[in-house]
This record gives sequence, structure tokens and C-alpha cells, in this order.
Amino acid sequence: MMERRQFLRNIGIVAGIGGAALAGLAVYPYVIARAQKELMISGSVAVSRFVALLSAPFVEKNPHVKVAIEGGGSLAGLTALDNGGIDLAMMSRDLSFEEFNLDLQSHLIGIEGVAIVTHPGLSIKSISIEQLSDIFEGIISNWKQLGGPNEKIHVYGRNEGSTTRAFIEDVVLRGAKFTRDIKVFDSAAGMSDAITDDSFGIGYLTNKNISDKVKAVPINDVEISDKTLLLKLYPLSRDMFLVTKNSGSALAKDFVKFSLSTQGQDIFVKHGLTQVSR
Repeated sequence: MMERRQFLRNIGIVAGIGGAALAGLAVYPYVIARAQKELMISGSVAVSRFVALLSAPFVEKNPHVKVAIEGGGSLAGLTALDNGGIDLAMMSRDLSFEEFNLDLQSHLIGIEGVAIVTHPGLSIKSISIEQLSDIFEGIISNWKQLGGPNEKIHVYGRNEGSTTRAFIEDVVLRGAKFTRDIKVFDSAAGMSDAITDDSFGIGYLTNKNISDKVKAVPINDVEISDKTLLLKLYPLSRDMFLVTKNSGSALAKDFVKFSLSTQGQDIFVKHGLTQVSR
């Protein structure tokens, strides 16, 4: 972002010196061309994990393009887009009524599901969102309270920098805190392995990290699947959006088209998103 602003300032300075100096820029047309081909994307960190996967293949198709991707959060990205600071905003939710205006257009590029997982041998058939909240808070602490064995519930989770943990805190806990007894892991793989070895453990994993070693427990009697995610039946999911301005650059719109193309969607599916376009 700073490179673009500095470049524009430099142009302004040169133009202020005089026509001869400005004409000298014509000797270096590639400098101007490069600035015109810079694509700046910012917003949701959760979405950026997937959008970043498209950068290299998009540049391969458009070799004169430079793609810069930054986090900062959905609202920060939308604000930067609205102010003209970036070309594309990444959001892990759709535009709200207050945020919508006729110059903005949101594009659903994928859906990520978050599964609640236990040891495969645990006999729990379904958990409600309310029960899950009580489990993670420590209010429900024994599987017997849910019709399971008379054994203590062992809660597993991710470290505080995890976007999946932030999602669970927002959607399930809704401002409440995880139990102090939670066992925290730096990686999804580490947590999955721990639950595999613990007959009475429970945790959460995104679609990409679900394996046969753990059991995905239905939420409100709804199993996690591409179908239930697309139909909005499974409650623990987050939509991935790219937001453009109708008055924005053709390059930004080309990137959105690429994200919805067969190649773009195949990349997303490979890394755990549910396909939303053919």
C-alpha cells in the first residue's frame, strides 16, 4: 500500500517541477505499467489463508501483476476498500444492511465448516449449540450429563492466535470464556492426535483437518457435509467473501472471476473449502 502511495506522491512531485521532467518518465513506461498492475487485497485473516493460495497461479496467468495480501479484519478491509486504499476486501461474513451501498458487490468464493470432534468410540450421537457452549465453558463437565459414560470431559482447543478458535468463541461461546481446564495446541494436527488418544476428549477442527481418526459429532442432529453447508443447515460454518467496487479496477474483477473459476475452486476445495461455483 505504501509503495503505491509513495509512487503517486513521486508523480505529483515530478509534475510540479515541470513538463520536461514529467516527459522524462516516458523513458521508463514499465514503471507506470507496474503501478497500474498492482493488486492490493486486505481484510479477514481467515479468508486470507485461502486467497493467498490463488496469488501465484493468478500471477502466472497475468505475469505483469503484483499481488499484495494483508490481514487486518473484515471491517478494516471493507473500510480500506471504501476509502480507495485497496482493490479487494476479504470478509468472513457478508455485508450488513448498514454497510451495503450500490457501489459495493460481495462475492461468495467458498464456505468453511468447523466440526466438533471426539474420539471415534464415544457414544454421543448429537450435541446442541447450547450444550457445546456449556461444555467449552466447563458448566457441563461429565459425559454422563449428555447421556454418555460417567467420565470427565476433556476439552481441547487451539492457541489464541487461531482464527478457528476465534470463530468458536464468537459463534458458540458468544463472549463467554473457555474453561480453565482446556488443553491448548499450536496446531490442528496436534489437537487431532491428542483426541485420537483420548476416549473422553472433545475439540474442533475445520473441514481440511477432519480424518478417520476422530468422529465429527452432528450439531443439532445435522452432520457436517458439503450439502449441509451449502444449504445453510449446519450451524458451524463461515462464508468466505471477496468484496469489490463496481467502479473498481478490471484487475480486481478478474481476480474475483479467477477465484470462482474451475481452477480457483479446485484450489479451494483441495485446501478444505466447500465449492460454491462450477
